[in-house]
Amino acid sequence: MRPEFEYGPLAKGAFIALASVTPVVLFIDYTYFIPYLAFLLFLGLLLRPLLVKSGLYALWNKLGIGVQSKWDEKYLERRAKEIDKNVEMEKYRRSRVRDPRLPKNW
Repeated sequence: MRPEFEYGPLAKGAFIALASVTPVVLFIDYTYFIPYLAFLLFLGLLLRPLLVKSGLYALWNKLGIGVQSKWDEKYLERRAKEIDKNVEMEKYRRSRVRDPRLPKNW
């Protein structure tokens, strides 16, 4: 069975970097080692189930889909206007009769 979501490459890379720095943290100051290890265990084992069970992941997806659909709608509307404008400009450029409203070197 696949989990509901997977961490992305950025999150995986950040976790691997944090895990690889663990000996450095132990070497610098051992009093930070226990909280740092607890933080890594939380990130590695508890964060995903917490996000799924609390519904925060579903809420994040729902909000993200809404924002994405608005962006897509705006982009498609802008692109349609641009295409219509280009078609109209080509109609004027290729016409044999020059429109007096256009500049001379059109």
